[in-house]
Amino acid sequence: MATAKPKINSVAVPKKLPFLESICWQTADVYRFSPEEMLSRYERGWRYRDIYNNLEGEEINFLKELARLYKSWLLVEL
Repeated sequence: MATAKPKINSVAVPKKLPFLESICWQTADVYRFSPEEMLSRYERGWRYRDIYNNLEGEEINFLKELARLYKSWLLVEL
């Protein structure tokens, strides 16, 4: 009997990530980053969340999943 493998280290990426696009304005395609690279960018750009004020909805849920998966300090900030 075959069982499905759990999806470890995979998180569904939303179609739009406006905050990530804002903090990575020099990057042509932020969707090419791995989930770990995305989390790293979120951590480095976290201080700009009040300036851009566009972290909400699917993106914030996505970030919570990344933070939980990689045990990031951002989890306490969310």
